[in-house]
This record gives sequence, structure tokens and C-alpha cells, in this order.
Amino acid sequence: MSDLELLFLVLVCLYGWECACWLRPGSLAFITWLGKRWRPISGSPLGNQSGSFILAPPLPPLGKILTGNALPIFFSAAGVAPGGFNSTAGKSAAQVKFEDIKTVEAKGRKLLLNGAVIIKAASPGLADYLAGCIRSLAKLSPAERAAAIEKILRGTFDTKAIEERWEKFEQLTGNLHWLVNWLFVYVFAFIPALIWRLGLKMTWIGLLAGLLLLTVSIAIFFYRAHKAFYLKAEDERFTHFLTVMLSPVTSMRALDIVSRPLMETFHPLALAAVFCSPEKLRELAAPIWRDLRFPSLRGAGVASSAADEESRAAFRKTVENFLKRNKINPDELLHPPQPLDETCTAYCPRCLSQFMKTDGGCPDCGGLPLQTFKKSVSAVVS
Repeated sequence: MSDLELLFLVLVCLYGWECACWLRPGSLAFITWLGKRWRPISGSPLGNQSGSFILAPPLPPLGKILTGNALPIFFSAAGVAPGGFNSTAGKSAAQVKFEDIKTVEAKGRKLLLNGAVIIKAASPGLADYLAGCIRSLAKLSPAERAAAIEKILRGTFDTKAIEERWEKFEQLTGNLHWLVNWLFVYVFAFIPALIWRLGLKMTWIGLLAGLLLLTVSIAIFFYRAHKAFYLKAEDERFTHFLTVMLSPVTSMRALDIVSRPLMETFHPLALAAVFCSPEKLRELAAPIWRDLRFPSLRGAGVASSAADEESRAAFRKTVENFLKRNKINPDELLHPPQPLDETCTAYCPRCLSQFMKTDGGCPDCGGLPLQTFKKSVSAVVS
């Protein structure tokens, strides 16, 4: 293998690394290649308890990627507590009362109350959003906070806001989308073909000039788009601007840097309602609704905080209204699974694991009581 071939091999490997995205627990990615069909991805086998790698569309037209997040914190009129609304969430930790909160900071992914880390959010943008929510709630009286919390929760399901934000994104990144695709073709097709035809010695100056023209153009359009959506992220924007301008493989994925955090403060179900089919929305909604109706008893020995109970009730109401607006009957999501065989007599209403006994509870859900297959959905407790 020649030095030139080795160089292109390194470029391919670096580009593959740029296509890899780290998805943290609680986040759901939505990926499209041609821009019409979106595919939700919750993770991959390549990861650990802290998250996993997923792959953005690596070939032209390069596609787009978005991420949505369930709120990783419980709100109540009295205070806040770490928690979350996803299938792995259990009981929350100790509540921090609003009157005890002196400072609220977001440092990277860390959300700090009074200088102590309360959670590590899925992204810096989400941590900053949560910090803003806490500051606004802290300024209100306890009587005013309930309505404010409901407004925050409804905002994470605002499909109209998602559609408007996406329309603005499409308008501002049209030129950027064309440029990153041209750069891909230029680096991986045009340059090798021209070098093979005329040799590196005769072409390298012109090829380098063309490469710089494309990367600088991409960096400029990237800077404008990033500033339009993330005005406060000045340091992050400048770092990305330099990297995009100086690294062709990063330039090819410049659109991902803008799009991935674009919807990070919205719930994945809201993104699914906008970008996915009704069938996929129903599929994603089922485990979330079962978890809300049948919370895990894991950690039940610790008293639930007011933030946990109040926020869960408010969130359940928000999700129920959202499902009904999208013509999904919540009770239909609670139908029992088909028995695996005639020996299965009971199931867990939360995770749908099946058992040959009717007494006891589901060990994976903290001992949650089982339901028999003969029990009707109308018997489900509220």
C-alpha cells in the first residue's frame, strides 16, 4: 500500500468516527437518510451503562439526525429531585426545596444546585434548559408553580413548535446541506480520480485550493446556522467553527453538529408524532404509558419525594392528553401480550414479562404485582 492509499484509508476511518454519535440513556435519536422516512434509535450493542454508539447516515445525501429527551428531573411546587420518565427510571433521590436553592448553574452536562451536582444531563443544552426552568420556578410562589410546571411539561410535547423549528432549520441549512455533500464527493471521488489520472504532483495545489474553498464556505454557513439556533453557545460555536474549517471529515458532518441538539428539549414522543408514522408513535408510546400507569417498585423502601409524585401525576396527565390529540386510546396500550404458551398464566403489566405463577411480583420491576391473562383491561388501576 502506497503512502497516498494509506492517507485515504486514514481519512475513511476518521470519517467513520465522525459519523459515530454517542447516545446517552434517556435520549432517543431520530435518523433519516433521504429526508422522508425517519427511524427512531434508542441505542446499540456498542456501549455500556453510560450510553452507546449509533451511526449517522454515512453516504450522500448524508441525511440528518435529531435527539429527544425525557426530562431527567422531577418538579413539584415544593422543590426538585433527580429522576426521569423512561423505562429505567425508579424512585427519585432526595428533594431539594426551592427555598433552599441559592444558586443554579449549568456547567457542561452538569446541573448544579448550590454548587453540588444534582444530575448529569444528556447534553449541555439540556442542562442549561433545566437550569432555566428551575430559576423561573424558584421566582414563583408555591401556588403559582403548579401551573408553571404543567406549562413546562406541555412545552416538551409542543408539536407545533417542533414543526416551526424544523421549518426554520430547513431554510437556514439548505446551502450547508449541498456543500457538505459536494465536499464528500470532492474528497472521496473527485480527488482520487484526478490524482489517478494526472498524478499528485500536477494537481495538489489546485486540489488543496478547492478543498480550502469548500471547508471555509461550510464553516461560514455552519457559523450562521449555529448562531441562529444556539445564540448563547459562543465558545462552543467558535471551537466547532475552527474544527469544521480545518478538518474536511468534520466539515462533512457539520450539519449533524447543528441538527443533533436542535430538538433536545422536546420529548421523543413529540418528535415521533412529527417525523414518524402513527404506528411507530404507538409503538414508542406503549412502554412509556405502561411505566406511568405501573411505576416500578424498585427502591420503594425509600419514601417517594413530593417532586416524584406530583411530577409523575402531572406528566401522566400531559402524556394522556398528547396521546388523545394524536388519536391513540391510552387504555389500548395496556392490553396484555399474547401468552408465549399454555403454561404462561400471568404477566407483568409494566415490562410484559410472562410467568407460570399468578402470585408474587415481577423481579425486574421491583416486585410489581402480576396480572393474570384473564383480567380485563378495565380492571387496570389508575
